[in-house]
Amino acid sequence: MIITRNIIGAGRGFIYDRTETPEISRQINRVKNLLWNAGARKGDLVTINIMVVDVSHIASIFACAELGMKIFILDSPATKESLPFTKIALHGPSDFHIYSSQEDTTKIYDGLHDEMIKQYGGIGIDIMQETSDNNINGELVYPNDPFLVSSTSGTTKPSRPVLFSHQEVMEISKRNIEIFWFGHDAKVIHSRNLHHASAILTHLFPAIMNSYSHSSFALGHDGSHEEDIDYMIGLRDLGKNPPSNIMLPNKKVLYDFLETFGGAFKRTVNINMCGFVLDKDFVDLAREYNVCFQSHYGSIDTAIPLLINRVDKDSIVIPNSLGVLCDDFYKTTLEKRRMKVEHPLWDAPRYMDDELELFDGEYILMSERKVALDNLPEGFDISPFAHDTKVNYEQLRGHLNVIAKRV
Repeated sequence: MIITRNIIGAGRGFIYDRTETPEISRQINRVKNLLWNAGARKGDLVTINIMVVDVSHIASIFACAELGMKIFILDSPATKESLPFTKIALHGPSDFHIYSSQEDTTKIYDGLHDEMIKQYGGIGIDIMQETSDNNINGELVYPNDPFLVSSTSGTTKPSRPVLFSHQEVMEISKRNIEIFWFGHDAKVIHSRNLHHASAILTHLFPAIMNSYSHSSFALGHDGSHEEDIDYMIGLRDLGKNPPSNIMLPNKKVLYDFLETFGGAFKRTVNINMCGFVLDKDFVDLAREYNVCFQSHYGSIDTAIPLLINRVDKDSIVIPNSLGVLCDDFYKTTLEKRRMKVEHPLWDAPRYMDDELELFDGEYILMSERKVALDNLPEGFDISPFAHDTKVNYEQLRGHLNVIAKRV
């Protein structure tokens, strides 16, 4: 299985930001020409530095896939001190980065993001350049060729790169179509680049492979949109024609999204909340706004996902529940409260660090993996390091170590 444009929409029609398949195919050709003319070749590492997951972002992903290039999952520096501890600094640099000269990244991030790209992004390719839209072929691409480069979170151990082949991305994404309810008639919202492989494997790719209607929606860095006219217009449009599926990075953005919308959706919206424990407050939100929350559990190097927890208006929440097994895609067993995970594509079993117990079919979080932060000052604000799905402990530790050396 190889990732090409042929997987888009399962061949049954596809529209993204009012752009249909022939134009998307033309845009993929354009990006392939831009990459090729810049000297990019099979095996090169490419960073897609386009914050909004729009048509140009999608075209960039498929252009890289068809030319056999690897795409790199970015995060963004929380502070000047943590910049050397970003993913691209630790596991890059990339050979090339694709950007849009029409996009102002400072609307989402401050100048530190641009500085990171300047240092570690490699050769820049402006997607707005004029170029040919004729398709080109590079070297042959094989199912076991690497495609997606992510990394472990660095929560308890130093972050390390994790590579997914074309075949792995295809198999995991195909499996997640059913788990996350991406029917062909789904109306899917893609927000900003969420900076982790889970967003691609549990939301972006499964949706693109099977669902017809897609829209990009630029959620900001911190969820603040009171004066963002484009955001408010977009939210009004969502009220008239609500989506069926959306992924949100954290609770702050979730609350902003729901409160700004200000009322119940006309149809139930499935909100993918990544790896959060869903408490009874989510039941109240589900009732008030007519939404269903989907939280999944796993790690980037173990499984995406292992467990799924759904909360809607009728749910009875079990404290600290991570949900139930999604299916039998992975072989799982509990050994001394740790989950052992096996898959035919792996050479050896992998283990989750958290302690779990099984209760009436649901997996209960008994204790989380311990995070060593010996030099964390009392009252230190870690919120700048928690703007995506969870705290970026790799950057936080790096920041604290740099500060400590100054004292």
